Amino acid sequence: MQQDRKLTRLQTARGMRMWNVNGMLESVHSAITTGVYTTGYALHLGASSAMIGFISASISIGQLLQAFSPLLIERLQRRKTLCLSANAVSSSLWLPIAFIPFLFFEVYQVLALMGCIALAKAAMSLVSPARQSWLTDLVPDEMRGRFVARQRSLTASAGLITSVCAGFFLSTYFSGEEQEGFTILFITAVVFSGFGIWAWSRIPEPQKSRGEHVPSNQLLRLPFRHGPFRRLMFLVSGRLLIAQIAAPFFTVYMLRTLEVSYAQIAIYSAIQTIATIIMNPFWGYLADKYGYQPIMSLTAVGLALFPLGWGFVTLENYWIMVPLVQVWGGSMSAGWGTARFNLIVKTAPAVNRSAFLGCYSAVSRGCAACGAVLGGIAADLCTSIPAVSFFGYTFAGLQYLFLSNSALRIAYMGLLARVTSDSQVSSRDVINRVRKGNPIATLWHLVRMGKSSNPAVRARAARELGETGSHLAVDELIALLEDSDRNVRREAVQSLSRIGAAEAVNPLLECVGNPSSDIAEEAVEALGAVPSSLSLNILVTLLHDDRPGIRRSAILALDRIGDRRAETALEALLEHERDPAIVQSALETLARMGNTGILGRLQDLIRTSETSLERGVLVMSAGHLLGAPDLLYRLLQSGEMDQDRATVRIFRTVRRQLGGWSLVERAARDRFTSALDRAMSAFERQQTGEMLQRLVEVASDVVAVAHSHDVELAYRVLADLESEGRSRALHAEERLLAVVAMQRLADLATG
Repeated sequence: MQQDRKLTRLQTARGMRMWNVNGMLESVHSAITTGVYTTGYALHLGASSAMIGFISASISIGQLLQAFSPLLIERLQRRKTLCLSANAVSSSLWLPIAFIPFLFFEVYQVLALMGCIALAKAAMSLVSPARQSWLTDLVPDEMRGRFVARQRSLTASAGLITSVCAGFFLSTYFSGEEQEGFTILFITAVVFSGFGIWAWSRIPEPQKSRGEHVPSNQLLRLPFRHGPFRRLMFLVSGRLLIAQIAAPFFTVYMLRTLEVSYAQIAIYSAIQTIATIIMNPFWGYLADKYGYQPIMSLTAVGLALFPLGWGFVTLENYWIMVPLVQVWGGSMSAGWGTARFNLIVKTAPAVNRSAFLGCYSAVSRGCAACGAVLGGIAADLCTSIPAVSFFGYTFAGLQYLFLSNSALRIAYMGLLARVTSDSQVSSRDVINRVRKGNPIATLWHLVRMGKSSNPAVRARAARELGETGSHLAVDELIALLEDSDRNVRREAVQSLSRIGAAEAVNPLLECVGNPSSDIAEEAVEALGAVPSSLSLNILVTLLHDDRPGIRRSAILALDRIGDRRAETALEALLEHERDPAIVQSALETLARMGNTGILGRLQDLIRTSETSLERGVLVMSAGHLLGAPDLLYRLLQSGEMDQDRATVRIFRTVRRQLGGWSLVERAARDRFTSALDRAMSAFERQQTGEMLQRLVEVASDVVAVAHSHDVELAYRVLADLESEGRSRALHAEERLLAVVAMQRLADLATG
């Protein structure tokens, strides 16, 4: 492949796939040669707590070479040969580590372990910046967050399986006899690393971003002259220093204080890894969506509490506390690792990027080495502090280290907040958006939708995204407005309507303005889910659209918003609108807004309507004006016999209310009950005219006592229906409206 050629999309996809394969194979090596088993091997060789700190420091000290590796990397035409060679040297150094007891005297064994680890890490550090710049050149910017999160999940899965198997394998050896087990494990790690090197050799090398030749002394100073990168580098490295004070000693605490087996430690490590795997896609998605800095800040706060949990782990509760702490740590570290790496890469300029990444790695590993050394010294000091009982817990030894480390992490958050943000969204905004709806279900539906090419599956996923109510899915749903399948587009509009996010207003408006759009009406209705001045003004304007469907959808959307500022526009629409369906919708919307000026128009339409369905809709609008839509709806939806029984119950309720009304004299109350008895008798005889006369008679007396707009409105409805009933037989829906008006009048007067 010519170095001056860019990779094709197919080559990039293949390279990303092989990068994951390499990562999974290398994670087998890493799971064995870092963390639990390195610490356990050191303890097996007789290392003290201070030595554990120095061994952890040696891992970081070996990586200081990264500060100078860009001098070589930036001068090379190709990175692959150097990367493969250095990786082979690094992994092969674990062969003498596997046989340390057979190669060195006992007094030198721990020193030999430290030296070999430092050399192995130094070999890898030589090309680590090249590896990182290779990755950033290979993976497109817009998907790097999700790719890194996915890669971390895959490597964590492989590491999880390796760690559990290694733990159970070592548990088969008795205490003091584990050397054979460690030897087999380290040889296995070297073998898998060899397969990883083969996979790495299959990854195409993308074109490097090259600038003008920079002298070596200036190249090393570039990262320190770049303000945002320098600040980020030192702040993140400072946080790593604090974290490394306690990090090496969680395993020591389990082995020495809790005296748990390697198999148990493997299970606890697996729990943390599983939490990381589960949360990696979630954090990766949020990082790509809202930026890396807010996610890094959020997860840094979560990780600050991680040592605090370990401070409360005791022999009595470790079986429940350790899994809980591991789940928390795994969940937070997933987001921290993804966001930190990508923010570093994004902040570093593309030109001479390896110099920036190498400098960051060297500074951060140097800080980590200092933190590990300080932690080793502090761990030895903590063993000399007497135990203290507080809140029912006894704190001693390494627990002091964990509690103080958590306090340091929390205190450091003030400095970490000074990292230059790559996003307009704050951490608080991310929390507010995530807590609306179900973020985990949202992510699941997004993954399902993204992986499927079946329009039915994508449409169902779009619908279910709306059902979650989560604002996280808004951008993806907006993208679906241009899907090639109509059902997918329609479900996307309806889901945006359910969520009601303000970001959807302009994309929905584009659908409305597109003459070829087949979801314009649905888009107009969806605008009603966003109660803002912008959407309100747009909908009022759409009342004058030439398309009847758009006008009707605009009315429905205004009804959903419920803003009384739209009343004038709807009243103006009624003056010239001739479409019966649109008139009916406008009247219903105005009725919901409480506009009593439409009562006459409603009564005219009820009188001239030809179908029971149309009358029911219009009568319901009158019910909204009265303020009793629920009661009227129940009556309308009941059968004829149930309607009669409900009407009798209403008469009795009104009779009881007015018969005990304290604002009138006894004679008036008797007159009310007598008139209501005659009205109920007339109803039972199906004499609607007489029934209405008696009700109006009672209502007029009530209005004379209870002066209010709502009482007078109920009386007006009754009186108009009674007058109308003299010239024709009222419809069943009108009779029910009269009964509900009487109930409402009694409620308002006596309430």
